[in-house]
Amino acid sequence: MSPLKSPCARRDRQRGAIGLLAALTMALALLCTLVVVDSGRLFMEKRTLQRVADMAALEAASLNGVCTGSNTASTYATQSATRNSFTVTDNTRTLTTRCGTLSTGSNGLRTFTVDATKTDAIQVVVSHTVSRSIAAGIGAMFDTNPTPSDIQLTAVAVATPALPPLAQLTINSSLATVDSTQAGLLNTLWGGLLGGTLNISAAGWNGLANANINLLSYLNQLAIDVNAQAGNYTSLLATNISVKQLLTTAATVLPQNNSAVQTAISGLLSVSTIASGTTIKLQDLLNLQTGLPSSALNANLNVFGLLQGFVQVANSNSGAYATIPANVLGLVGLSTKVKIVEPSQLSAAGDPRLATANSSDPNQIYVRTAQVRTLTSVDLSSLSPVLNIVSGSLNTLLALLSADVQIAPAPLSLDISLEAASASSHVTGYSCSSDATKTLAADTNTALVKLKVGKIDSSTWSSSVADLPAPQELVLLNIRTGNPRVDYGGGGVGLLVNLPVAANRATLNFAQPAEIGATPSPVLSLNGDPNIVTSLGNSLSNPVVLHSATNAGLLGLVINAVTSLVNGLVSTVTSIVSGLIGPLLDPLLNLVLKNLGVNIANVNVGANLSCHPAQAVLVI
Repeated sequence: MSPLKSPCARRDRQRGAIGLLAALTMALALLCTLVVVDSGRLFMEKRTLQRVADMAALEAASLNGVCTGSNTASTYATQSATRNSFTVTDNTRTLTTRCGTLSTGSNGLRTFTVDATKTDAIQVVVSHTVSRSIAAGIGAMFDTNPTPSDIQLTAVAVATPALPPLAQLTINSSLATVDSTQAGLLNTLWGGLLGGTLNISAAGWNGLANANINLLSYLNQLAIDVNAQAGNYTSLLATNISVKQLLTTAATVLPQNNSAVQTAISGLLSVSTIASGTTIKLQDLLNLQTGLPSSALNANLNVFGLLQGFVQVANSNSGAYATIPANVLGLVGLSTKVKIVEPSQLSAAGDPRLATANSSDPNQIYVRTAQVRTLTSVDLSSLSPVLNIVSGSLNTLLALLSADVQIAPAPLSLDISLEAASASSHVTGYSCSSDATKTLAADTNTALVKLKVGKIDSSTWSSSVADLPAPQELVLLNIRTGNPRVDYGGGGVGLLVNLPVAANRATLNFAQPAEIGATPSPVLSLNGDPNIVTSLGNSLSNPVVLHSATNAGLLGLVINAVTSLVNGLVSTVTSIVSGLIGPLLDPLLNLVLKNLGVNIANVNVGANLSCHPAQAVLVI
């Protein structure tokens, strides 16, 4: 049969099909409308809850709420929720407030950990029980095990409190320029302190001296390079990290187009002790209060100063020292050794409200220069002819008394130890009434210099003991008696100086310090004795100790009778010694120590202060 003649295909059998399709379409449209209305209602309720949670967490954090004692965090959060039309009246509405800490995982996600004793972050959780949906209600009428008609919506917010005032100090961390002469000294000095050799050009040293590195960016990259927990800067600073890794990370963070800096860092990486994995802790260079926000680390450090600090820490932890040949200093007849006793503390940041005068307090904002010790041996062979003439004359007189004069054996050399203790500065006060009038005060002192001249034990000197014992006298002439001869102890000529040069101390007042993250400004100087080099030279103008006889015997009378002859010797020795030692002080002070960030005549301190670094902020 033809399909057109089939009963099912008759025209009267198709009547009503459009109406059925229309009914189904209307039912589907109604269902979609119900879904849209329910979804929109739940979405708006969820959004309202999130807004309530956000505002409650922000208010509790900004008012510095706590979860112990009066539990003000909960009080502040509840008051905020009530003002935003979320009143906790029954079990359908809940609000929970918790205090704790915030950490960032290796995946970069923040995690809140409940700890009622901490207020690093405050969490607010609000919930509201509402009807699930109209569609669900209709479905429940025909379901033997109906889904509950209500649903609990929940919103969570975590906020950190407004940051406290943040202060930062930096100290003597840069050089102006480096010429070819200084480049040779720096290669010898830094290479010796590292136990190897360096060959960095003057352009390379200048590149380091003129480059800055952002501390926050550097630490973030370092955490990645050593697989440390991201954001846990306190732990990172306390970790033993190889100097090689520290230098490699610095090269990564610094601009790659600065070839001079990259070449200089490559030169440092070539030193054998660095390549072998010498480790240090960054906390020996950077002093940060525990729990500081990351914004406190958003500071710029001079690259030369930072790398200088790496070298100082590495040297202070080892028995190595630098030996500087006479030709590098432009002097003859001497050799100089340099040892870091204590490394510098380049930068310190923290809450000035917590700062104390105790330098060992972890809350102290304290910086210092390095404690550096130099030992120079001066060749006094030019004194031998004079000593021979005087001893011959004295022996003629003393032969009748069974006594003689013994001269110092060759090679005759004199040891000079110059120790510059740390210059330091620490925050003592601040004012944050407004950004236009903010101030920061820091108690500051210049380096205390200790000068020792005589015979110095080199093994004791090369150790990192806090202070050297007094030197032994270098005896030039010694009167002996008896048979066999023994030291008489009643007369002779020797060299001995044990002199401290007092440090200068004052309070530096910084007006309107720059914000944290900017170049430290202002930089103030505490100037000590401008003639400190001259004063040290004057201390050596008469270094000869003249021993006179103390016994009343005939030998004592004879020794006293030749005083004029001995005085002549003293004058000769003084002129020779002063002529040799005097020119030595300027190179040591002006070249060696300054290249290690130490200037014993003055100290330069830079300051930063942010009174309101940030308001309370939502973090989760």
